[in-house]
Amino acid sequence: MSKNYTKLWLQRTLNENAIGRAQQAIRSTGRALPCRVVAVQGALVTVNFEVDTNPWTIPQLTIPKAESPWIRMPTQVGDFGITMPGDTYLGGVSGIGGGVASLTQRGNLSSLVFVPISNKNSPPIDQNAAQVQGPNGAIIRNTQGTETRETINQDGYNLTRGSNSFVLDDSGITLTFGGKVVKLDGSGLTIDGILFDMHTHTYSPGTNSPTETGWPQS
Repeated sequence: MSKNYTKLWLQRTLNENAIGRAQQAIRSTGRALPCRVVAVQGALVTVNFEVDTNPWTIPQLTIPKAESPWIRMPTQVGDFGITMPGDTYLGGVSGIGGGVASLTQRGNLSSLVFVPISNKNSPPIDQNAAQVQGPNGAIIRNTQGTETRETINQDGYNLTRGSNSFVLDDSGITLTFGGKVVKLDGSGLTIDGILFDMHTHTYSPGTNSPTETGWPQS
């Protein structure tokens, strides 16, 4: 029976055609490829594919990051990751395009998302602790009601609640609350600009002449 295979040209042709169609369908699916960030534009990144595709060249692509608006990553140029393919059009939800996705098959590089990948040369500070960091620190805030914002950056630490604030920087600690300002630094403690160590009160004992109490004593 096997010897008849070469004589049954139609069977051979159908088999080769089926294999070719299957390979074509596989090539048309999205590609999960290693890549490197070469530019950052807000919630979008432009990536260069870290793949040897000689003699072809895969163009750099601008694609969305795999993140939610509730936790933003300070993605930097040079960060590595992989592309995660979508099964259909993503422009309607990523904001790059408009409209609503359909089940029409897209090009294999047209519906990709950037996913960061860890590297052994950048281990965590503490394996058992959550780590939040960025070149300019971090911001935590609420989006409803009176804004409460916590900011950590190169200048120090700042916690605000409406018009009230707590600031820790190189000069010391400053607390602003209800229009009052309390500051603790190398000079001592000041309240509304008055140095506590130098502050005196007038003492009026009955009908006697008023006298200064003098500075606070340790």
